[in-house]
Amino acid sequence: MSIGDRMQYPVPPALEHPELLAYRAEFPILYRKTYLNNCSQGALSQRCRQQIQQFLETWDELGAYAWQQSWLDEITRARQKFASLIGAQLHEVAIAPNVSSALSSIASALDYDDRNKVVTTDMDFPTLSYQWLVKQRLGVATYFVESSDHIYIAPEAFEAVVDNKTALVATSRVLYKSGYIQDIRSIADIAHKNGAYILLDDYQGTGQVPLNVVALDIDVLVTGTQKWLLGGPGLAFVYIREGLIPSLEPTIAGWFGHRDQFSFKTRDFEFRTDATRIEQGTPSMAAVYAANGGLDIILEASVESICERSRYLTNDLIARAKEHGWKVLAPAEPELRSSIVSLEIDDPQAIAQDLIARNIIVDAHDGVLRISPYFYNTIEENAIVIDAIEQLLEGRNKAS
Repeated sequence: MSIGDRMQYPVPPALEHPELLAYRAEFPILYRKTYLNNCSQGALSQRCRQQIQQFLETWDELGAYAWQQSWLDEITRARQKFASLIGAQLHEVAIAPNVSSALSSIASALDYDDRNKVVTTDMDFPTLSYQWLVKQRLGVATYFVESSDHIYIAPEAFEAVVDNKTALVATSRVLYKSGYIQDIRSIADIAHKNGAYILLDDYQGTGQVPLNVVALDIDVLVTGTQKWLLGGPGLAFVYIREGLIPSLEPTIAGWFGHRDQFSFKTRDFEFRTDATRIEQGTPSMAAVYAANGGLDIILEASVESICERSRYLTNDLIARAKEHGWKVLAPAEPELRSSIVSLEIDDPQAIAQDLIARNIIVDAHDGVLRISPYFYNTIEENAIVIDAIEQLLEGRNKAS
C-alpha cells in the first residue's frame, strides 16, 4: 500500500482555475518581478497596504482610544476569520506575536512528570524542536523521527517511537524541505492511542492546503501570517481544542491572558476561560490589520481553489525541472505535493543570488533551491525561472 493510499482526507485535484489570476492585480510586486518565494513570505497585497493605512489613520485620529473604539474588535475579527478557515470555534483561537512565543507558552503548560517524552521529526522547522530541547535540564527528552530520503515520513515511523511515556507529538502538516503533506490524521491517531497530545505546526500549510482541525483530531495548532496567509510578519494564530483549554495553564503570562484584563489587579492572576489564556503582552496592531487583509483574500478565493491551482503550477514546475534531469526533492505522487519544490543543484545560494539580479525571487538553504508558486503565479513564470536556472548552470559549466 502506498503512502497516498493511506491518506484519510479528500485530496484536491490539480486544476488551472484561471479565474484566480484576477488576484494578480492585488499584488504590485508581480508586475516588477517573478516572485516565486511564497514559502518564505507571501507577496504584499493592495488590501494589506490599505488595512495598514487604516490602522495608521485610526491611531492618528483616536490615539489610545482606538483600543476601545476599534482595535480590540479588529483582533476578534482576525480570530474569527482564522477560526472559519480551519473549522474551529472562535473561543478555540488565540493570537501571538510569532510561533516561537506561542510554542513557548504551550510547552510551559504541559505536565512532564509522568510523560517526559516529546516526539518530533528531522524534517520539521527547527523552531519546533527548540522548545523542548531547552527543557532537557528539566528532564524532558526529545526524540526525532527520521526521514530516509529527505522527502517523506511515513506514519508508521511515528508508531515506532511514540509510547506511554510520550507527552506530545509535535510535527508539521507540510514539510518545509520537501513540500510533502503528512498524513496527520494517522499520526494523531497514533499519539492519542498512546495517551499523548498532537501539536501541529502548520505554518507551511494554512492557506494553501485545506484544513479542518476537527476532522484531523488536532489538539493544538500553531501557524502564522507571513507565508501563505498573506499577512506579512508579526502575527501567529493558535488553535487549542475546546476540551483541552481548561487544563492548559502556562507558566509565562501577560495581561492579555488575564480573565479580568482591565481590572489591572496586581496581587492575583486568573486565566481566561478560552484559548486566549495563552496570550501575553500587547499585540502589534499593524500586524493584526495586515492579517485581516490577507485573510480576506484567502477566504474570498477559497483554500480549496487555491490548493487546486497551486498543485497545477507545482506539477508543471516539477515536470519542467525533470526535463532538464535535475533532482527534485518533492513527492512523486501529485496528491501529496504542496506548493514547495526543492531542487538539488550545485551552489543553490549563488544561483538564488544570480536569479535575484534577474528580478526572479526564490529561496535557497539546506543545500537546495526552493521554488514556491502560489495561486497568483502563472505557467509563464514557471518557464521564466526554469529557463533562467538552465542558463546560469550552463554558464557555470562553460566557465569551469
